[in-house]
Amino acid sequence: MIIKGYKAFNSDKTNRYGQKFIEGQVYHNNHDLKFGNNGHGFHMCTLLCDVFRYFDSNAVVAQVIGFGNCVNYNDEYNGYYNMYAVSNLYIERFLTREEIINIMLNSSDFEIQKFLRTFTLTVKESELFLQKFENNKQLINFILYYQYGYINIFKENNSKDILKRIKKRTN
Repeated sequence: MIIKGYKAFNSDKTNRYGQKFIEGQVYHNNHDLKFGNNGHGFHMCTLLCDVFRYFDSNAVVAQVIGFGNCVNYNDEYNGYYNMYAVSNLYIERFLTREEIINIMLNSSDFEIQKFLRTFTLTVKESELFLQKFENNKQLINFILYYQYGYINIFKENNSKDILKRIKKRTN
C-alpha cells in the first residue's frame, strides 16, 4: 500500500524518540506495526491539519510517502480518521510555514476548522484567513474563537463588530 501525506517533527527534524530525518531519505521499521506512543512504525497523516493534533505550531512538517505495511488508526476525536503507522517512510520534502498556511487556506472548511483548533497563527496569518473567509461566518467564528480568544463568539451574533475592531487595530 502507498499513502501520501504529512509527518510532523520536532524543530531539529527528529521524531519523539530522537531519530533524525533527512529530506530525500527512506526509513524502514522492522517491528510489528502498532499505532500510539508505545507503538512501532512511522506515524503520518493524509491531511495536513491532522498532524497538529500531536505537534504544536512550531513543528517541522514534511510531505511524505508511506509504503509497505500500514495500520490505520481510527481516532474519532474531532473527526480525525486519517492517521497511519507505516513500515517504510520516504521524506519527499520539508514544508515552510508559508507553504503550510497556503495549503490550509485552500483546504476544505472542515480541514480548516480542525487546523484552527490546534495551530497558533501569527497576527498576519490570522488576517489572511479573516480576509479570505470574510463571507464564511462559520470559519470567521472559528478564527475569532481559536485565534483571538473570543470565547462567546458562537453564542453571540457579533462577529461583524469584532472584525471591525480588529481591522481598526491593524490599520
